[in-house]
Amino acid sequence: MKRLLFIFSFFLFFSAEAFSRTPPVTVDLVPQKSGIFPEEKMYLALRLKPQRGWHLYWRNSGDAGEPVDFRLSLPEGFEQTEVLWPYPERFSDEGMAEYGYGKDAVLLIGIKAPDYLPSGKKLEIKADVIWMACKNECVPGASEAKAYLTSGMKDDYENPLIRDALAFMPQKEETPVPFWEKGDVLILGLPASLEAFEKAYFFPYSAKVADHAAEQYIKTTQGKAYLFLKGRSERDKPLEDTFSGTLVTHGRDGSVKAFDITANRAKEVAPEFPLAFRWLDFAGALILAFAGGFLLNLMPCVFPVLSLKAFKVVSSAKSNARQIKKESLFYTAGVLVSFLSVGGALLAFRAAGTELGWGFQLQYPPFVLFLSVFMFVLGLLFSDAASFGETISSKSAAVSSGWGDFGTGVLAVVVATPCAAPFMGTALGYGLLSPAPVTLAVFAFMGTGMALPFLMLGFFPAFARMLPKPGAWMVLFRKFLAFPLYGASGWLLWVLAAQGGSFALATGIVCLVFAGFSVWLCGEAAKAPELKIWGRGALVCFILLTAVSLYSVSPDVQTKEDVLKTSWLPYQPEKIEEYRNKNVPVFIKFSADWCLTCLLNDKAVLNTPKAAELFRSKGVAVFYADWTERDDGITRALESFERGGVPLYVYYAPHARDPKIFPQILTYGILEDAFEEL
Repeated sequence: MKRLLFIFSFFLFFSAEAFSRTPPVTVDLVPQKSGIFPEEKMYLALRLKPQRGWHLYWRNSGDAGEPVDFRLSLPEGFEQTEVLWPYPERFSDEGMAEYGYGKDAVLLIGIKAPDYLPSGKKLEIKADVIWMACKNECVPGASEAKAYLTSGMKDDYENPLIRDALAFMPQKEETPVPFWEKGDVLILGLPASLEAFEKAYFFPYSAKVADHAAEQYIKTTQGKAYLFLKGRSERDKPLEDTFSGTLVTHGRDGSVKAFDITANRAKEVAPEFPLAFRWLDFAGALILAFAGGFLLNLMPCVFPVLSLKAFKVVSSAKSNARQIKKESLFYTAGVLVSFLSVGGALLAFRAAGTELGWGFQLQYPPFVLFLSVFMFVLGLLFSDAASFGETISSKSAAVSSGWGDFGTGVLAVVVATPCAAPFMGTALGYGLLSPAPVTLAVFAFMGTGMALPFLMLGFFPAFARMLPKPGAWMVLFRKFLAFPLYGASGWLLWVLAAQGGSFALATGIVCLVFAGFSVWLCGEAAKAPELKIWGRGALVCFILLTAVSLYSVSPDVQTKEDVLKTSWLPYQPEKIEEYRNKNVPVFIKFSADWCLTCLLNDKAVLNTPKAAELFRSKGVAVFYADWTERDDGITRALESFERGGVPLYVYYAPHARDPKIFPQILTYGILEDAFEEL
């Protein structure tokens, strides 16, 4: 409405110039009655009549157009109490949707008279209205409409226009409805008071709630109805926890009803909407799951690990058929148990209200770090960085009763989690939207597909005879397969850096370096008994370091540190000088993301809650000069302190002309001593 104060005069001029013919919209203002008494309330009907084929716009115009807007000039003492909008209709064209009126639109404006009103006085009410009308083209316009009342005059006649307009006004639904946001989908719980209807459409008041052009559809579960909307993708901020709008329902008999509703973000778990079971869909999903599982064997993160089993089959090709079958069955059992465990975990998380899918473990930084270190260590073993026997597969063979083969199956599934083979997405999508037995069946078929090659080798000896004979090629091929494992480890580090930033990346690099050292030392200890105790010590230290690292990159720790860490100001020499002129203590950190000493100082001292509280309590202004990328201004500043690199920590005490340079290795005590006099 505030736009009217600025653009009404423009529209009035434009409409006069634009229409040498009758404008496409006429506007009039009609009072509910001709007379009014003190403190009486009544409605004014603001009626906009578009010509045939033209349409006007609702309070939320949708993807285009402009809403009808007005400014009401009332007699002294009168006040405007409310504005009622009739429910709109939806106009769709070329992937866009608009909300408005193709016929007469009657807005009801509530007014209230003052407690004192002289009798017999003629009162004028004026509405300055702006509108936009569209047909083959869109034309903005402005109109002026007036209505007259007589104070103290009794009038029992009520204009039927008001009564008819009230029939098109949405009913107020007093009880808020819940909504859930799942990705780009909004699920709106419909009021329980609604009578039977065939379809429904929700018109949000705000243009930033839903995608206007997307279709809306209804699903029911457990006797309740829910409306599915596509969320607005270009929102500049997250959706608010409450929004309102008009819900229009269409009954089977052609009746139309409208309700003004308010939706609150639900705290309870979103309802489940299992797919209707059809045997044909089920069979198709199982076939896709089987094919996707089979193709997982060819993925670069899985294929090297499967060689553990392949080498063993090649080496034992002359063994009895019964033994090979037993090993294949144990391997298959390990794969199936792992797949069913992943499926069961997904079902449990979804029942708790968490939306997860295949590879959900990779959303958790500690698992990503663990998998990266595991892949790296496995690559070192493939490369013979440490010799623990003739071949890696010989270790698996040494495990009695087939449990080594079972473990190989589990291992294959663990390293498969970062990969997604063709056909898996469709099968998993069907399975995760279906009842639990269907979901588990999809995962079981996926596991069966993955285990199929080794089942074929175990139960059909002809396939085993097709394998190449054992020889030196096995050692060379195994060393070659180490490189996909190194690549997978590096890729997982990149994922970790994207999740946890430079600190998480540095943590991962330290773990990999120490993993390499520990494996090398253990390998040397196997050849030199006098190093045995050192090898064991390095292995224990590596395990402890990995455990601490996994804890340090966990989301809970990172979130807590982000909330409590020091709030640094960007390096600005003018701002620093301004603070110094006001005798505010200033601390400057010259640092870079590639500087390991800088990162350690940040983690151990500067970005701790303890340091943040010390800076805050002492009133120290803290500045961060980021030298990660070339910055001539920061380079000149470093040179002014006779330094050629980072880290550099500079402190200006109040009233001090010269700065104090801190050591490159910081402790909390150094900060505390420097700020003691503040």
